[in-house]
Amino acid sequence: MNENTNAGDEFVRLLSEYTAQLEHESERGTVIVSAALMDEAREDLIKAKLVPSPEKEDELFVGAYATLGNFSAKIDFAYRLGLIGLSTRNSLHLIRKLRNDFAHSSLKESFESNRVKSRVRELFKLNKDLLDFIWAVAKKRDHPKVNKFSGDIESRQSIDCLVAIASWRVIFEILVSVVALSLKLRNKEIDPLTSWTERSRKTDT
Repeated sequence: MNENTNAGDEFVRLLSEYTAQLEHESERGTVIVSAALMDEAREDLIKAKLVPSPEKEDELFVGAYATLGNFSAKIDFAYRLGLIGLSTRNSLHLIRKLRNDFAHSSLKESFESNRVKSRVRELFKLNKDLLDFIWAVAKKRDHPKVNKFSGDIESRQSIDCLVAIASWRVIFEILVSVVALSLKLRNKEIDPLTSWTERSRKTDT
């Protein structure tokens, strides 16, 4: 099994995992839960790189004055550490903005609103290359969300072709799975930092 097939299998597994969690959520719940899942994956990515905290609760992430206690700070810190690329950074900020749209709007936000559609369109553009890369394999795995589409996604002219078959919510769920996949694959490649004490011990031996 080659790397492309592994990525396709992992994508479908993630899509199944996320859609199962989101199945009974409202549109608002879908976006908020998706953002929380991204936040957790990003925090795991940063922790995998950093020297472990000596405290029971990691002071970088927990507490009123935690440096990385909010969504935006984690995104930018992960990018500046070189853990994620610019496209993933921008995708995560879009998901953050969508979360804020649904969480803080005084009106009942919807995937049919122009503001939300615009953000999902941008998310699609940022991730289309990765989506193209794994789509051919994912199509063969018989996931009901994926099987809504006929042909290869790369042969389609725009996101509107996909929405006509599925819905803005389904496209959002697929795109969130793609971003999650990029985070999980990156996590496997991280070379963690070592503490000064540990480096000193290695030097002494």
